[in-house]
Amino acid sequence: MRILLLCSEFEGLIKTGGLADACKGIASSLQAAGHQVTVMLPRYSNLYSRPTAQWQSVFVKLGGVEYGCAVRQLKFAGIDVRLVEHDDFFHRERPYDDGSYGYADNPLRFAFFCKVALEWCRQYMPDVELVHGHDWQTAVAAAYLKQHYAADPVLGKVPYIFTVHNGAYQLTCDKSWFGKLDLAAGDDHFLNMLEQGVRYASKVSTVSKGYRDELLSEPAANGLATLYQKRAADFVGILNGCDYQQWDPATDLALVQNYQQADLTGKAACKAYLRHRFNLPESAVPLFVAVSRITGQKGFDYLIPALRRWLPTTAAQVFMVGTGELQYCRQLYQLQDDYPAQFRFFEGFDETLAHQTEAAGDFFLMPSLFEPCGLNQLYSLKYGTVPLVRLTGGLRDTVTPWPAAQATGIGFTEVSIEALLAALEQAEQLYQQGNEYKRVQQRGMQQNFSWQAAVSEYLELYQQALK
Repeated sequence: MRILLLCSEFEGLIKTGGLADACKGIASSLQAAGHQVTVMLPRYSNLYSRPTAQWQSVFVKLGGVEYGCAVRQLKFAGIDVRLVEHDDFFHRERPYDDGSYGYADNPLRFAFFCKVALEWCRQYMPDVELVHGHDWQTAVAAAYLKQHYAADPVLGKVPYIFTVHNGAYQLTCDKSWFGKLDLAAGDDHFLNMLEQGVRYASKVSTVSKGYRDELLSEPAANGLATLYQKRAADFVGILNGCDYQQWDPATDLALVQNYQQADLTGKAACKAYLRHRFNLPESAVPLFVAVSRITGQKGFDYLIPALRRWLPTTAAQVFMVGTGELQYCRQLYQLQDDYPAQFRFFEGFDETLAHQTEAAGDFFLMPSLFEPCGLNQLYSLKYGTVPLVRLTGGLRDTVTPWPAAQATGIGFTEVSIEALLAALEQAEQLYQQGNEYKRVQQRGMQQNFSWQAAVSEYLELYQQALK
């Protein structure tokens, strides 16, 4: 099958979150399954240093204004990547915002990206069979296919698959943007970019079955529940996979000592290394870790108060790494000042440190308000770091809470300080039962959430769309 994949992030090239990992995982696995995949994304400023091969020029018109650009070819990890180069739109310090606010022209930037992708495809990839777009940045491509290319000999019968990775990110703007972007307005009072993808795509997917069910009602759907319900027959949940070539403690080059399920000696060395590096006292107490965006979605509004109540009552230690909202980061630094023998916060993102943190922990903290899929719990299971999660979305699909017979983690449902405190205390109880903790840990390490399984489901969805 000849597939064009539209995305705004791709792991190894540009990444702000799990979207990048998912897009690379899908592309790599489709290609490994024998399909021809071309990935298209904007040429952000950090990609100008990468040498490119051939290029084509593409011209499109939006709102009566003609724009031109170059589409440059890049071979990355064996995948054919095409970069949409337009200095005014994409040669900026950050992909989506200035650090505080989203760029005011984001609707135009990403509508331009979508229109260029389709026009390039029409001219230079006439054998395309299917287009697969990811998140709001690619959503209006579904509308353009229906509204602009319905009679086109190349694109007229090409189905568009649209995957919602996080339904909270929608990009809404005033009604005037319909005209500026050449989109049919209908009775809408404002333009919602994500909604355009859900409305016009041939098939819609999201990144777990649990999150798919949640999107059928409010408040999870963020105002789009009625539309998701209307598309229910064409709307599926396909769990993201884990790239075990990158995330395997037996082969991970970031670790000070590798380990595997049959021999966890190296895991103890990883924990000792992390404690030494960040000046946490060596101890027999459990180490709770987190690698996270520091945002409200990840539960920090109640995680921080829970830690403030819990740390004085326990000898356990906590290490967190991540970047995000200043209000939460300040509170995490204050926790570090108040509990220097128990708590450390590293502000920043470092891929090597993320791997080291996963390997060092006894428990992984993930009390998300919502989690479409989640990847860190999948990494944690593989690394023998028992996930402590709120049972929502993909977390509910991938973690079986103790004391169930097939438990792989600790789970709770209520969004409250008390519920999280109870889960933390339950984790300590499990840790004290050494053999039982090891059984839960070992069961987690046996789990397999490969991309091959996910891609099989995507291919089934593709075939349905092609029919």
